[in-house]
Amino acid sequence: MIAQINPSNITEIPYFIPIAITFAFFVGLFIGRSLKNNTYKNELEKCLLDKSTLVNNLKSESINFKEDNKIKAIQTRGRSGMALEGDLKVAKVKKTTTSLKLDFNTIGIASEEAKDDLKKIEGIGPFIEKKLNGIGIYKYDQLSKLSDKDIEIVTELIEFFPGRIKRDDWKGKAQLLKENRDKKN
Repeated sequence: MIAQINPSNITEIPYFIPIAITFAFFVGLFIGRSLKNNTYKNELEKCLLDKSTLVNNLKSESINFKEDNKIKAIQTRGRSGMALEGDLKVAKVKKTTTSLKLDFNTIGIASEEAKDDLKKIEGIGPFIEKKLNGIGIYKYDQLSKLSDKDIEIVTELIEFFPGRIKRDDWKGKAQLLKENRDKKN
């Protein structure tokens, strides 16, 4: 049968097309894999060369970690989200100071054992509840007794959105929850 193949009747053979396609597939697969392997080998060689260069630089130079290596944030966008024009400004990082202290004489002192579920107040989730507990606020009674000054201090201490405590009326909602709890008891 092979001897009878000539250019005029090659497409008439019923098995020729699937065999040709299979052959082309395997040739393409072989070429693709060899090119892919060569690419990865070249990348690996570059990485190994970079690594050895860095290791040699570290061995030859001593690094002084006692230098002041502070990371500074660079402000690239304004409050509106638009990119700042001109010189980039270094943003000032706010740190809470130890001078911010709540007046526990006014709001009261509570312990973690007798705490209320502060997450029932709209705007307080598990994360904010943990932060409130971290500064000593565990009960509805404490939240209901917050003064305006205390609200500002709490906002700073838990690093929360300014004005959010008043907008969500944590003080009023804590008072309602406290009254409802007292009625049940």
